[in-house]
Amino acid sequence: MLATLVATSGLALGARRCAAPRMVNSDSRPTQEYMDFLMGKGPEQETEDCGSIIVGDGRVGSMLYEFGQRKGLEDILVKRMDRIPELEAGGQLVRKPIYVCTRNDDLESILGMCPDARKEDLVFLQNGQLEPFKQKHGLYANTQACLWFAAMRKGAKPLDGITSDGDGLTTASGKWAGSLARRLETGGLTCNVVGDRDLRRNMLEKLIWISSFMLVGAVHGGITVGEVEEKHKDEVVDIILELASFCRFTLAVSLKVDLEERLCEYARRVEFFPTALKEFEWRNGYFYRYSLMAGKRKNAAGLEYEMPDSTPIHTEYLMLAKEKGLISSAELESVRPSFV
Repeated sequence: MLATLVATSGLALGARRCAAPRMVNSDSRPTQEYMDFLMGKGPEQETEDCGSIIVGDGRVGSMLYEFGQRKGLEDILVKRMDRIPELEAGGQLVRKPIYVCTRNDDLESILGMCPDARKEDLVFLQNGQLEPFKQKHGLYANTQACLWFAAMRKGAKPLDGITSDGDGLTTASGKWAGSLARRLETGGLTCNVVGDRDLRRNMLEKLIWISSFMLVGAVHGGITVGEVEEKHKDEVVDIILELASFCRFTLAVSLKVDLEERLCEYARRVEFFPTALKEFEWRNGYFYRYSLMAGKRKNAAGLEYEMPDSTPIHTEYLMLAKEKGLISSAELESVRPSFV
């Protein structure tokens, strides 16, 4: 339990259920999507698999390429630092999905290697919070997927993240969502095609899962997610509920009921998955950025007030991870907002 860790680290354990401040930072696109639905409108969508461009030949990229080969599709496999093809078929641009199967930190360079005419066909498959990156580059209409399966090594059969409801957790939204779903079905993997609103909920659920389980597992010695669920369930559930509260009050996004049980069930499904703090900016760093806003602030009228930490338990574990040498002070400070 955290109490033992706290006693040895010198940290003081704060309140277990701290309400997040009401700082709304939401997204208007789901509202527009709902209005379009009521009026019978909808975005253009492709529903069949087709020859695609696959960026990255790691576990996911090589898996998608192999699924395409099974169907006799002519995919183009592009390595991480190679330029994405611009023209095809007699000098004419041929529309096809571009599955981006690289690490988050490579996204800036991938975007730089993509011709402007092809950027609308980029399909993002990364874990973590991509919204700041997409907003920065105006990538509002791109297809995005949230993958809930485990591909432990290149060429190995992936394990689908199907929980007790039987529908699977993987979701995709956008023009090429149906094409991706058909591609994954070739390998026996489920994929739900949804709108932006449900994709965002699903993305935040995965962000909470990976941020909470990886953090708790890391501070307990890098144990597996299955061991986190079995031995430290109370701790990880505390963080899950806290981060869900953050999504509700800070992002104005309500997640589906039974979140903690669903995420724990997924952990049992992929119980062998190791834990570590990775891609901090895109995962835990997204939440910690708001924690760094805590402290004395002044409003527009010049009145001083105290801004509380929006996720104090999560912050407490990060401080413990720093004491254990799992993350540096520089990395923690790297997500500090410029105005703080």
